[in-house]
Amino acid sequence: MDWSYHNYRDSTIHNYIPAIEKMANLGYYAVRMGAIVKEPVKTLNPLIIDYASNGMRTDFNDIYIGSHCRFFICSDGGMSVIPETFRIPVIYTNWTLINKLLSGANLISGLVIFKKFYLKNENRYMTFSEIMSLKFGGIDTNNIFEKLNLELIENTPEEICAVTTEMHERLNDTWVTTEEDEELQKCFWALFGTDRLKSPDLHIGAEYLRENKELL
Repeated sequence: MDWSYHNYRDSTIHNYIPAIEKMANLGYYAVRMGAIVKEPVKTLNPLIIDYASNGMRTDFNDIYIGSHCRFFICSDGGMSVIPETFRIPVIYTNWTLINKLLSGANLISGLVIFKKFYLKNENRYMTFSEIMSLKFGGIDTNNIFEKLNLELIENTPEEICAVTTEMHERLNDTWVTTEEDEELQKCFWALFGTDRLKSPDLHIGAEYLRENKELL
């Protein structure tokens, strides 16, 4: 079967390295997971373990690591089910299907940042509301994006590093939320209306919202 219509969910591992290096410098071990990966992680840091490529991966180890880590970083993929099941905080990067954020959100503790949807014909990014109104994710996804002349922009290393640092500080009770941050969070979640349940522990990355206010 042709699974290329899922390509919109892909992202490069290299954009995660600065965040992982920073966490390793703070004393974390970082374990790169995955059963099938495109390329290995390139780093000399002994605290960064490319478990997906070093021959040590097993189903049992996947469950153990995903249920015992301090927090978990992932994009839109099935691997997130493991930390979610065990109530481990998750950083969701390169997220695309905004409407899916509230699926089981009463169980989710974490931070989210999104890919940007760039309309090349109009030379602008789609707003969050426009993305929420866009129907995609099925086998016709590539055709939909092609018709709109739409390009998905991955999260930058800086964006991933910022949201990872925020998670570290939240877990260590050193994160300081500003009035602007609170207002931006309210503006984002208001897009879903007033009748949708949301976990109080699920937030959009603060720096990401500060830098992308126009998308609200």
